[in-house]
Amino acid sequence: MPPAPPATSPRKRPVQARSRATVEAILDGAAHILVRDGFDRATTTRIAEAAGVGVGSLYQYFPSKEAVIAALIDRHATALQAVFDELAPRLAGTLPAEGVAMIVEAATDAHRLHPTLHRVLNEQVPRIGDLARIRDVSAAITTHIATWIATLPLAHGRDPAVLAVLVERSIEAVIHGALADGHDHLPAALHDELVAMLTRHLAPDMPKPDQRISKAS
Repeated sequence: MPPAPPATSPRKRPVQARSRATVEAILDGAAHILVRDGFDRATTTRIAEAAGVGVGSLYQYFPSKEAVIAALIDRHATALQAVFDELAPRLAGTLPAEGVAMIVEAATDAHRLHPTLHRVLNEQVPRIGDLARIRDVSAAITTHIATWIATLPLAHGRDPAVLAVLVERSIEAVIHGALADGHDHLPAALHDELVAMLTRHLAPDMPKPDQRISKAS
C-alpha cells in the first residue's frame, strides 16, 4: 500500500502579530533553503534554522515541509496575482499593441518579485494538493486577459478565451526563459518582438501606430 501523501494544510493560522511574524520568518526561511538547496534537500530542520526559530515552533504551525512550501507558494502566488488584479482595470479601452505591452511589462514585474524562487517553485516542487496554487493564479491572469481581448474588434469566430491562453503562455515562456538565462529583465529587442508578434496575432489587420498617425494627419 503506497504511503499517504504528506499533509499540505497548516496546523493553525497565526492570529497575533508575534505569531504572524514567526510564520513570515518560516516562509522566508523556506524560500532561502529552496533557492540554496532545492526542494529535495529542504527539510523542516533546515527551514527552521534559516528562519531563526526552533523546529518545534515550525511544527506548531506546519505538519510537514510540504505544508510550509504550500504556504510559501500561496504567498508568492498572491503577490503575482496582485500585479494583474491591479493591471486589469487599466487595460480597458487600450489598443492591442498598448495592451499587450502592458501585459508583458506586468508579467516581467511579477517574475522579478523573486525570480529564482519562481523558477524553483515551477521546476522542482511537486504538484500535489495545495501546491497547485500557481495554476489557479495562471487561470485568473488568463481570465483578466480574455476579458480585455473580448473588447477588441476580433474576426468572427475567434475565441477570446483561447487567445488569452496563447498570450499568457507565450509571455510566461519568454520571460521565464530570459530570467532563467540570467537576465534581470526582458531584453528590449526581445520585448519588442514579443509585443509585435502577439499584436499581429490579435489584430492582423490593424495598422501600426505610426500608420494611424500619418493617416490622421
